[in-house]
Amino acid sequence: MLVATAVLAAGCGRSGYEYVENDDETVFLKIPEEWQVVSEGNVDFAITPDGNYPQILPGEDVLAWRAQFAAAPDINSFEFVAGFVEVQPVDRRMRSDLNLASFFPIDATSSVGEIEVVRHDLVTVGDISGHRIAWKQITADGQEIMGDRLVMTNSLNSVVYTVGLGCTVGCYNANVAEIDEVMRTFTVED
Repeated sequence: MLVATAVLAAGCGRSGYEYVENDDETVFLKIPEEWQVVSEGNVDFAITPDGNYPQILPGEDVLAWRAQFAAAPDINSFEFVAGFVEVQPVDRRMRSDLNLASFFPIDATSSVGEIEVVRHDLVTVGDISGHRIAWKQITADGQEIMGDRLVMTNSLNSVVYTVGLGCTVGCYNANVAEIDEVMRTFTVED
């Protein structure tokens, strides 16, 4: 059974951070303790050959996991940082063709229309690797937002790990140290 918990960091004093972790997937990261874990648990989807989008995979034991967190109770407000961490199994039929670029709303190599890539890093954590891409985007109502996403996979392409955060450009700039700390502390242990 999959167990996920959010616990306060241990130690003599307060660290200012809270761990969001999934013991079965051996995944964790730190978020500022003033942020809230809004939801967490198993989700019923996997990456399948049907357009490379998360979909239900009948007949297979799919234990994808997702935790959502935010600096405010409303995770749909762009005025505060909101994010998620996700562990997605990859259907065996997709593993050889897995394209991590499909997990980003933009082509990582160019600016397209109202979206501008402002950061693109190759990232390795243990034996998993992938990309961290940050972008600016103008919403349909004219609001300028920042998205920042880390997407990685293991050497077998059997699991995709994703951490995503975002808010308005001003909010992002005011919270960039915390956002970088969340991304930096993402860990998958063997």
